Amino acid sequence: MTHEREHHEVRQAWFTEILNNALNDLAHAERVITAYASQEPDGFIAWGMAEGEAVQAHQALRQAPSLRATVPADYTAVNATADALFELARKILQSLVRAAELANDPDDKMACLQAAQHAGRLRDALR
Repeated sequence: MTHEREHHEVRQAWFTEILNNALNDLAHAERVITAYASQEPDGFIAWGMAEGEAVQAHQALRQAPSLRATVPADYTAVNATADALFELARKILQSLVRAAELANDPDDKMACLQAAQHAGRLRDALR
């Protein structure tokens, strides 16, 4: 096996790991935000923009052809604070940009960049 081939395999494994982690983080953020929105009287007004961007980012990332993850069926930790959600959105944004840089497939790159755009808007909505 050549050094170039090994490098490609390592890069692909790293890309796949980043993609799967970002997808799972987005699914978690979406569930937490939805739980917050449903617990407050005006929750959907207060959390609606953030919830919409989390959903959009999640859906955009699911378009990546290389994505092989399944979203966990139940991630029940809904006691995160808005600051924790903001940090999660920031982490997701950075991961998606990194994944776009690593992507070989143009459709993967596009899915990552579209999801990153929504993750950035999610982060902004959580400020």
